[in-house]
Amino acid sequence: MLKGPIWIVDDDKDEHELIQQIFKDLGIENALELFTYPEDLIAHLDIADEAPFIIISDVNLPGMDGFELRERLLAAPNAKFHSVPFIFWSLAPSEAQIARAYLLKVHGFFVKEASYEEWRQSLAQIIQYWQKSKMPSKEDRPAAPQL
Repeated sequence: MLKGPIWIVDDDKDEHELIQQIFKDLGIENALELFTYPEDLIAHLDIADEAPFIIISDVNLPGMDGFELRERLLAAPNAKFHSVPFIFWSLAPSEAQIARAYLLKVHGFFVKEASYEEWRQSLAQIIQYWQKSKMPSKEDRPAAPQL
């Protein structure tokens, strides 16, 4: 199992509590770092000891939206963040949002469903998939192309 932290960006504090409960219920051992604002995640890049195992972001965020966050991560000079799986997880996305996300080379786009059990299943599937997926080691990760 990959042990890096899981970073989630969501501006809803109630959803933070729900996500924390789901992680506890699933017994996920990865450290969970929750960010309310995308700017907080960007600031965290400079002080993070290691790249996260995965980044999960809502699309609709205050200040900068999830798309701009993705663009900023791809443009970050620190290459250790370029190949981190980046997943959108959002309520009722439009087809235009989904298409834009894949133009930004996201690794997945999931819909936040209505019930706790659906949230739990969705997060479990996302994390299990990426735990099984092979990725380059930190030293061998290529830099992302400039957009």
